[in-house]
Amino acid sequence: MQFIPDVSKEKAETIYKNFKERILVYKRKGLDLIKSREFMLNKAGPLRGDILEIGTGSGYATVALARAGYRFISVDKDKEALKKTALKLAYENILGNVKFYLMDGSSLTFSDESFNNIFVINLFHHVNDIDKMLSEIDRVLCRNCKAVLADFNQKGMEIVSLVHKQEGRIHEDSGIGRDLVYSYFKHLGYGIESYDEECHWLLIMNKSKSE
Repeated sequence: MQFIPDVSKEKAETIYKNFKERILVYKRKGLDLIKSREFMLNKAGPLRGDILEIGTGSGYATVALARAGYRFISVDKDKEALKKTALKLAYENILGNVKFYLMDGSSLTFSDESFNNIFVINLFHHVNDIDKMLSEIDRVLCRNCKAVLADFNQKGMEIVSLVHKQEGRIHEDSGIGRDLVYSYFKHLGYGIESYDEECHWLLIMNKSKSE
């Protein structure tokens, strides 16, 4: 179901202020959320065709993609995440670049081979039924097209967990890492390039024309 955000200037200003403060909190700990997204976009190269982001989350990748001028669809099963990210985009006057859908990334309602590019950033460590999500990524990605998948490495996870602990919260971690994701798509015949950023692992995957 498409999510139509309720946007006001006052709400956008408040959310964006919190967004910037959050970026600084992590940067002081050694996790540069802006730099990491720039690294991922640079490695992904020019994106052509339809783009799907699975897992809007806090909106760091969503904002980076929209800032870069891409128009795309972003989905999340958390309505509050969609709402807050929409306000961040509205503050920067780039909300028109994104269509939001309230949708579980493990059960997408899009047709087979609907997208030329798929982004999944910092979501895997939240996922328990990983095979279902990876299967959905493969299903909706067109042949001879690209998936950009990334998540925290050990250093990144330690920083995020520390920040959450200092705030009296627990950061969930399903333990899903690069090796499992790599193996899944390698078995399907994907061409895979693997990269390391300071606090992330990154896989740029190309789906072969025939499987």
